Amino acid sequence: MRILFYSYPWAFQKIGGGETQLLKTREFLEKKGIEIRLFNQWEDKLSDYDILHIFGSVKDCVGLIEVAKENKLKICVSSIFWTDIRRCFGEIGIKNKTNAFLRHCTKKVLPFFPSGRRKIFELADLILPNSESEANQIKKYFFIDKSKFVVIPNGVDERFKDATPEEFIKKYQLKNFVLYVGRIEPRKNQLNFIRAMKGFSAAPIVFVGDYTLEHKYYYDICLREKTDNMFFLGHIAGDSALFSSMYAACKVFCLTSWFETPGLAALEAAASGKNIVITPYGSTKDYFGNYAFYARPHKLKEIREKVEIGLNSSPKEDFKQHVLDNFRWEKVAEATFMAYENLLRH
Repeated sequence: MRILFYSYPWAFQKIGGGETQLLKTREFLEKKGIEIRLFNQWEDKLSDYDILHIFGSVKDCVGLIEVAKENKLKICVSSIFWTDIRRCFGEIGIKNKTNAFLRHCTKKVLPFFPSGRRKIFELADLILPNSESEANQIKKYFFIDKSKFVVIPNGVDERFKDATPEEFIKKYQLKNFVLYVGRIEPRKNQLNFIRAMKGFSAAPIVFVGDYTLEHKYYYDICLREKTDNMFFLGHIAGDSALFSSMYAACKVFCLTSWFETPGLAALEAAASGKNIVITPYGSTKDYFGNYAFYARPHKLKEIREKVEIGLNSSPKEDFKQHVLDNFRWEKVAEATFMAYENLLRH
């Protein structure tokens, strides 16, 4: 079984959840003895492989998929897709709001409307959404045959369950804080979170994540509106001891985005035994059920109230184990391997 992994060309310029999903899937498949190659256009011949696995349903992948099909490869697509009209309200400026609104309405009203993403789903032999909710969205908005879907959840590393806070506290002199992890961008909704938490003094508020050039304007607005007890620490490498120590040092984790599927950082915080305050939109309830505290991204009072509840509540005893039992990368790799086997067999 020879597998090629590929994502859109600029994917690893700013590493986020999709890139982490690709790398961790590769790591744990290789532990099972599966040959995984990151596609290199200068060296690799598609005809030498059995499966092309695409991470992210971005239109720039269409050309390679078409050539792979000509070379008789099977195509797997980890869709990493969600759409929600509420996202429009998080955009800054009339032009951005209008574009987001029109894109959503086109998908909703005209599921047969040609697009790069729809072409990818049509060409795929197997689509691997991260949840049943995501699968249902793709069926609804692109009218794709349900027989193509195998749900493969996002994963979490076991190392987070044993993390200790000392390294993070020593470096930043911060502990028992409210933690918000994610790229600084409108979808992640840091600005509304800042506005919801102004005047809050019960704990420091720490933002971890980088911004892209496309969203530098949004980052600048966040910096202008933040208060003295809010700290932007930038990017912390996800494979570092400092990163896992960050979760151990916090008191409650928050991710009140416009949607999440479900947010790798939320899984990591849950595996660290922390309370989670998260958006109800996306596939978060597929993963966290009744364990998390849900706050709608546009309800500032609700966000603040749920953060206060999270700070003052003990984590549910079996939440951590629920996440480790169901969403470890080992289980993700095993489910992915079985999907490959079935695809090649049939």
